[in-house]
Amino acid sequence: MSIPFINSYSRTFGLILITLLALVACQTPVMVDPKNDSTITAQYQLNTLVGSVETDMDTTFRASIAALDTLGYFRTGEVHNEENILILSRKVGDEKVYVNVLKISEEQSDIHIRVGIIGSLPESQGILSEIQDILMSL
Repeated sequence: MSIPFINSYSRTFGLILITLLALVACQTPVMVDPKNDSTITAQYQLNTLVGSVETDMDTTFRASIAALDTLGYFRTGEVHNEENILILSRKVGDEKVYVNVLKISEEQSDIHIRVGIIGSLPESQGILSEIQDILMSL
């Protein structure tokens, strides 16, 4: 009779442990453009790729829109705030793509990219790489 009781606790403990590891331990530095041996890195944390750029939020926003259009994503909306701009878009297969541009200072912005619910590092890298290519060409 006590075995089902123990199994219930071990399952609950296991789920809590997995959730905590997913929330705390998933911060991985990655190269933005590994094919071209780029030295620019970003952090992949909580299924979101986070990169910094040395330009203002408005310029980063315009470059993000251009990158999404170039890569063939369908933009579905934008949410503008004083400190951030969220770009909502979709890819083939109706998977959501979020690009959030955060203002760090007048001359620095962070870009948070998430593809789908669980994230896609390769696609996020491609989007961030395209954004940075556009910013470097300005």
